[in-house]
Amino acid sequence: TPAPTPAPTPAPTPAPTPAPTPAPTPAPSGLAVGGDIGVSGPFALDSDVNSPDITNVENGFTNRAQFVEANATILGWMGNSDELEVFQVIAQSGGSVALELEIINHDGDSGDTTNNTDIDIYVIDTEENTVSSGAGLGKTETAELPAGNGTIYYLLIDHWRGYNTVPSSYVITQTPNFATSAEQKEAADKSNADFSLEKILVVKKPMPPEMVIDFNATENELLQSMGNRSGGLVEITPVELSDIAGLPADEGYSSRLKEDFPDAYKKGRWQKALSILQSRAPSLTIEPDWKMYTHADPFVTDPSYNTYQWWNFDVTNLPEGLDIIGQETKPINVGVIDSGSPSLDDPSFARSTFLPDWGWDMEDNDADPMDEEFLLSSFSHGIHVGSTIAMLNDGLDGNGMGARITPIRVCYQGGCGNTYDSYLFINGDANQSNTSFKQRVADNQGIAVGEVTENLHSINMSYGGGGSQTSQACVKLAELSESGILVVSSSGNSGIGSIGYPSSCPTVYSIGATNGTDRRSSYSSTNQYIDFAAPGGEYSDWNADGVDDLVYAYAYWENYILNSNNGNYMIGAQGTSMASPHAAGILGLVKYYYEEVAKPFETNSSLPSVLKYTQVDKMLRANLLTNDVNKEARDNDPVARPGWDERLGFGIIDLEKSLKSINAFNSGYFTSFDNLPYYEGPALVALDAASSYEGTFTITPNGAAGAGFNTVTYTYVDEFLDVTDNGSTFTVKKDPDYSWAGWVNTPITFSFPMEAGAGVPYDGYELLSVGVNVIFHVIGNAYDVNFPTLKARLLDDVGALVAESTSSVTDGVGAFIFDELTAGTYRLAIGSDINGDNSWGGPGEMSGSSDLFQITDTNVTVDINLAPEKTGVANSAPVITSNPTTVAFVGSTYIYGVQASDADDDDLTYTVNVYDSSGDEVSSFLSFGAFPWPATTLSGTPTADDVGVYTIRIVVTDGTDAAVQEYSLEVKQS
Repeated sequence: TPAPTPAPTPAPTPAPTPAPTPAPTPAPSGLAVGGDIGVSGPFALDSDVNSPDITNVENGFTNRAQFVEANATILGWMGNSDELEVFQVIAQSGGSVALELEIINHDGDSGDTTNNTDIDIYVIDTEENTVSSGAGLGKTETAELPAGNGTIYYLLIDHWRGYNTVPSSYVITQTPNFATSAEQKEAADKSNADFSLEKILVVKKPMPPEMVIDFNATENELLQSMGNRSGGLVEITPVELSDIAGLPADEGYSSRLKEDFPDAYKKGRWQKALSILQSRAPSLTIEPDWKMYTHADPFVTDPSYNTYQWWNFDVTNLPEGLDIIGQETKPINVGVIDSGSPSLDDPSFARSTFLPDWGWDMEDNDADPMDEEFLLSSFSHGIHVGSTIAMLNDGLDGNGMGARITPIRVCYQGGCGNTYDSYLFINGDANQSNTSFKQRVADNQGIAVGEVTENLHSINMSYGGGGSQTSQACVKLAELSESGILVVSSSGNSGIGSIGYPSSCPTVYSIGATNGTDRRSSYSSTNQYIDFAAPGGEYSDWNADGVDDLVYAYAYWENYILNSNNGNYMIGAQGTSMASPHAAGILGLVKYYYEEVAKPFETNSSLPSVLKYTQVDKMLRANLLTNDVNKEARDNDPVARPGWDERLGFGIIDLEKSLKSINAFNSGYFTSFDNLPYYEGPALVALDAASSYEGTFTITPNGAAGAGFNTVTYTYVDEFLDVTDNGSTFTVKKDPDYSWAGWVNTPITFSFPMEAGAGVPYDGYELLSVGVNVIFHVIGNAYDVNFPTLKARLLDDVGALVAESTSSVTDGVGAFIFDELTAGTYRLAIGSDINGDNSWGGPGEMSGSSDLFQITDTNVTVDINLAPEKTGVANSAPVITSNPTTVAFVGSTYIYGVQASDADDDDLTYTVNVYDSSGDEVSSFLSFGAFPWPATTLSGTPTADDVGVYTIRIVVTDGTDAAVQEYSLEVKQS
């Protein structure tokens, strides 16, 4: 950190340009247009840009960081010695914020490292830990600001100069998580996830069997590291990764980021190398080895823990459901991918049903999946998860679900390693174990693999980390789902607006956690991928019985229990890790009941014989598996969220209700999964100023839902919205009186009361409500900011320059005026020049423009709001490169082929105006595109009446900008 230096003495601030009166006084010689200039906020201008008109203030150190207010758009510039910028931001309690940095001097081709600027973004906390980063080679980099209540973070903006030193402007937008698109959410969460710097996941892309693939040198090198497999982890150091990617050597590279923030720099360099490798290996999918972490907090001894409240069984109606299906252990197999199983001589093994001979240890790559931490008297995450499902109903300790566990060990000391190979193991694909689930069962039963009838009904994954919807892990889990396995994962313990994987994979059930009041546990992650919820516990005692409302199961070795836990085997823990096994166990029971007990497909051949993800998803929508506990407000949760929501999904899983729903297929009440009754509507409707804050959407019934079965009602907050209906189509508008600045995210809630006399599958059944979130953004008043010099340009209707002048903005307000104008159609454009290239507006600058307007016989007022422009490379105006012939002869055809170019390859339009010697426009013998000439050729044949001297004005426009060529043409007698 440099020694503090005195703040630079600012240049005298120019006196603000006085705001014009609403109707500027016209100049005596003509008409005028004028107006106010404002700045759309919230906004922040980088304090050290490349403009000689702006006094620069260093912002490249944490003790000289530039403060940025919540959700502000940042306009900045980097180049020359300005290589690092530090912005201070304050996290908001409402959720995480997606950060998107667009590099202006970048054409979108990440392979062009010669001409494209590379600017990266990092988010660090006050202890200089890197919590998020975007450091590839693309035009746009993404990061995420975590949620927090006043927590301080810093944005590091680094100009990486490994390939070139080309300067560029940039624009950073901040968008609250709830208002981002699915693509933005995924990109932000990938940037926020942790990964190993020593491994990468490499998978061959699927190709038609008849296609012969000619792998390149890079691909062959990676395939050799994998061995004879379709995919797997490859151990590779950061140096090796950089070498194979051909990244410039690191030894001679120096930068402030590298010196002051080495951990962020190493992570960014690794991301660049991976992005290069991905582009150079088109036949392979290459991903980070996302680190996975278990989602549980071990039990802290409570003075009254010897008495337990089995609230988690009550809320899921497990006792009532087990009365239907039976409490004995049944051939229901749940794969638990976790930290392993108990030792064979421990009571927790004898009092549960673990089948280690069917599983595998992926951590040590051997046939014994026992949890090694268990014998060290440490809390066993995997045993707690597994015994929640598999405890025997034998009168000892606690109850279970009557299912069996196949343990697959991938986790150790809270981290989970080779999860991808565990998916390959289950699916029967080549993997590091050289065996599979089916093979292990066959070996254990002494039969051939083809004779094995055992299948996994469900899988539980109580861990999570980074990933994406299209990752190879999600692809493989989709294969498992399609095979008939119901795949379940904990949503995560990261709170509001956080996304993790594998729970967010498209065919994986993402499970949130509830507490003793059947509300979301405070730690449980919320996002758009939550499917439903189950008890996960919380260190609280809502019913004041002296016992924390945790989930209790086996978790410690007998030696620890007897010596340190008063002989009590039941251990409490909280987390979505504890919620997920409730879901996996109950779904396993439901699948078994449908396929092996009820068998409704035997009397209705249109029903599938295997219950898969698609059918379960439709049952969730039809309110056949869960209870919507969020539909009503209560004292400890005053906000009602009826229907699906991002906290608990479709509600809390209910075994008794699920089995009754299966029976409704047996009775013939339900005859098809495609015709189950429910309503669908858009999850989100976005309103904006361009649409006058108005939108329409439709609520669509499915199956029996609709007239004769139910009515439709809806509610909304009228402070924000006006809603009208026309049948099933609804129109929503922002309330005209609502003008506060900022984002608004508010629901329209649709309910569907059953009509009197409508038959239902069982008592208490009701249709699930539907919520449609409406989002709009109101721009507030001008933000106080200074631009000492702006350039205002007045253009005609084809984009040709009429006049230009300079203006300024002081404390967020400025003005402009053009006078001595003639009547006509015009457009205004105003811009800054922070990068010093004399471009004045366009991408990477503050820009504002008007629509076309007309000046007739009175002066006109047009106000312009400036905002950072980030729409890509600036528009290039056409250029006329040809020179005309300046003499024409009566009776001879005059021909001038106008040659014009446009760097953007835009379509060009050619027009001509002809003026006589007095300056008046006249009709002429000249025109573009007259037969047989092309549209770029000016031609015509003058007559004797045309003899004289004319001014020819040619305009070539691309629709935004124009090139003008004027010359004198003399028409002579032949």
